[in-house]
Amino acid sequence: MISIIICSINPVSFTRVCANYRSLLGAEPYEVIGIHDAKGLAEAYNRGLAQSKGDIVIFCHDDIEIWTPEFLPRLKHHLQTFDVIGVAGTSRLVGAGWHSAGPPYIFGQITHPLKGDFHVGFYGGQGNAAVGGIQAMDGVFLAFKRNVIQHVGWDAENFKGFHCYDIDCTYRAHKLGYKLGVVLDLPMFHVSGGNFGDTWKAHAAIFLQKHGATLSTAPWVTFRDAFTQVATREQALELMHRYAKLPS
Repeated sequence: MISIIICSINPVSFTRVCANYRSLLGAEPYEVIGIHDAKGLAEAYNRGLAQSKGDIVIFCHDDIEIWTPEFLPRLKHHLQTFDVIGVAGTSRLVGAGWHSAGPPYIFGQITHPLKGDFHVGFYGGQGNAAVGGIQAMDGVFLAFKRNVIQHVGWDAENFKGFHCYDIDCTYRAHKLGYKLGVVLDLPMFHVSGGNFGDTWKAHAAIFLQKHGATLSTAPWVTFRDAFTQVATREQALELMHRYAKLPS
């Protein structure tokens, strides 16, 4: 069974993402657990996990759309190799942002909306369906083996809001010896982008206080994301397939 845990205060977004999973999972046994009163993502995800029954447990944002009909077999295939998978992450964590080390230590691809068009972001790992050796991943979409997330859990004591909960959880999984992988063959559309304002900075300070001594000593770098802006969903999906060398 697959458990999908989603925090949402937007009924339209929640209905849409549930319909997306329903179209992808078909007759596969699964459950969607919606948390609609989250004070923070860590505490809400712990509540959702406690209610869940699945051997695979997915945590994701409510404003994503998974674009591949091959989602289920690819998900299961990757979780035979990895204990945790996501769609963006780093092999060298140097701070509270997974992207902070820059290329060639960041991986993934995802599409966002931009001025009515589609902004296809390419972070690294071109030509690969998956990249291992990952230390931390973005929380837009994370899938765990059940025993792994039960062991690792979400740190609701330190991360009471909506930032850095994901980097903390996946980094702790890495430090515990679990295998993390960024997968590039699950193309996704994510409506919202990151917010790195004052609230994120406050959570980042907590993260650094907790984990700073074990992070890589490599410096933060300044770099410009590689992206392509196209007019249609079909064009965006074609680019994502080419990047990961997937069949069109």
